[in-house]
Amino acid sequence: MIDLALPVFDPADEKWPQIVYLLGVLILVGGGIFAYRGRLGDALKHALLWVGAALVLVTLYAYRAPLSQFAAPVLDALAPGRMTVSLGEGGREVLTIAPGPSGHFNLTAEVEGVPVDFVVDTGASSLVLTYEDAERVGIDVGALTFNRMVETANGMTLQARAEIGELKIGSMTLRNVPAGIAQEGQLFTNLLGMNVLSRFAAWRVESGRLIIEPEI
Repeated sequence: MIDLALPVFDPADEKWPQIVYLLGVLILVGGGIFAYRGRLGDALKHALLWVGAALVLVTLYAYRAPLSQFAAPVLDALAPGRMTVSLGEGGREVLTIAPGPSGHFNLTAEVEGVPVDFVVDTGASSLVLTYEDAERVGIDVGALTFNRMVETANGMTLQARAEIGELKIGSMTLRNVPAGIAQEGQLFTNLLGMNVLSRFAAWRVESGRLIIEPEI
């Protein structure tokens, strides 16, 4: 007896995406042939244009790292203080920060999911938040104890200890980062200190830009 039952396709089958993709390509090619019927010259010309555009895009992607380095000085002049993420050796992401108009390295990080502006301060031993920004990111400043004596550019002052659950800089995420919280009105700029920079594999100043490499 001959079984005339039609084959049943399982939607969870891994081959379905390939089948849908091939059908899409066939429809696209078939539609193109139908649209250009009798106009083979136009069809070839447009096909060559698309192939050329694809090759340009592939070339730009393949050489994106050296092109980024070549364009960096121009971009620095147009947008001082910018922060970019590029691919370094081995395909690892590298964070590059251009100096701002003041000559300092400024960056915007996410503290507990909230954007916060920082000045990178290699002379500071730890990350320090202003009282106002600490409150803004959800730290209970009313429960803090300001009993840590520290020396600042404006003299001695007291700070409180806290911990940041998640600090995101570019595409790099750090967790459980110790932080100092300044007293209200005592600090007006958040500082990104060495306890953050030391969590990365390497950091350096090169060609006037701060380069941070993630952990290996």
